[in-house]
Amino acid sequence: MKKFFKSKMVVSILAGWFLLSGVGYLGKDNIYQNYSVNTAKSPYFVLVFQGFRDHIYPWDIKWRELFEYYPKQTPNHVLAKELEDTQEPEEMEGNVQASDEKEPGTGAETGQPGTVAETGQPGTVADIGQPGTVADIGQPGTEADIGQPGTEAGNSGTEIGQPGIEETQTVRRKFVTVEEDYFEDAVFIGDSRTVGLQDYGGLDKTDFFATVGMNVYDLWTDKFCEVNGEKVTLEEALTAKQYGKIYFQIGINEMGRGTLDGFMEKYAQSVEKIRELQPEAFIFLQGIMKVTTEKSNSDSIFNNQGIQARNERIAELADGITVFYIDVNEVICDETGGLRADLTFDNLHLYGSKYGIWVDFLKTRGIKDVES
Repeated sequence: MKKFFKSKMVVSILAGWFLLSGVGYLGKDNIYQNYSVNTAKSPYFVLVFQGFRDHIYPWDIKWRELFEYYPKQTPNHVLAKELEDTQEPEEMEGNVQASDEKEPGTGAETGQPGTVAETGQPGTVADIGQPGTVADIGQPGTEADIGQPGTEAGNSGTEIGQPGIEETQTVRRKFVTVEEDYFEDAVFIGDSRTVGLQDYGGLDKTDFFATVGMNVYDLWTDKFCEVNGEKVTLEEALTAKQYGKIYFQIGINEMGRGTLDGFMEKYAQSVEKIRELQPEAFIFLQGIMKVTTEKSNSDSIFNNQGIQARNERIAELADGITVFYIDVNEVICDETGGLRADLTFDNLHLYGSKYGIWVDFLKTRGIKDVES
């Protein structure tokens, strides 16, 4: 009898394993498309449990799309050949010509969001009048270091058009050294590392909306912000008070969860929502703090390669006008690129006595308008 029940239990476990793995496989390009799994180390049923954590259930699979997807998969080179065979020569020529033509009003002169002022001359100034534009000047030491994707807003005093005014009027906006009172109209938003900054940074007159384990997926739904003694959502907290500066650092808890693109989609949406709720504030996007090289080399999830990939994408969201990218890793990492071992007790977080390094760095990254 015992053997019967044991064998029955084993069969049940195996059946459940196969069932969940099948669901994970079927849903990997469907409801679980924003998750990643290393199939060499983990079975597909891991996707199912990741989904449960985010309230995504097997019965949410879009079966109609699933059955349409698998039978109709066609190699890209076959589709390209079919398109080439069916397209008329005149149409193909027309498409090439159309792709070479520039639409009226595009380019650096218009000042429209998303356009780029392309110039390679040292000392030139990109006069761009709308938020979201980028001065794409490749010469080091020129005046357009602010706003370049992947770099911090530069200290060199870039002239960038003020939103809402004529292009001929410019404002010099640059990093300057500030005192502690600069942060009195600021709020810091983040996870456990920001909690440490709140507890040990000495910024007693600054607001903090942070909690252990916070991530971009729960940022706008959890009630973790304390306002007048009551726990409220981040949206409610940012609606209740207008700030001069918003410091945003988040991203370590999302590693190993979903994909980089999925993370960045949520991150960018959060930045845009902050801009909507705090239209007059400067927004400082802080790079994710790295881990020690020892941990990075031994951890397939929390490693500096993944952190760097996220930081590069985060830096691209800075426009150098109202949104700036700053990276404390500049002052807390060693020659190997990892968090200094003498600054951390767990390879992830700073000692309480070391948060002053972070504050001192922030004081070198104040933003002020200087008359041109």
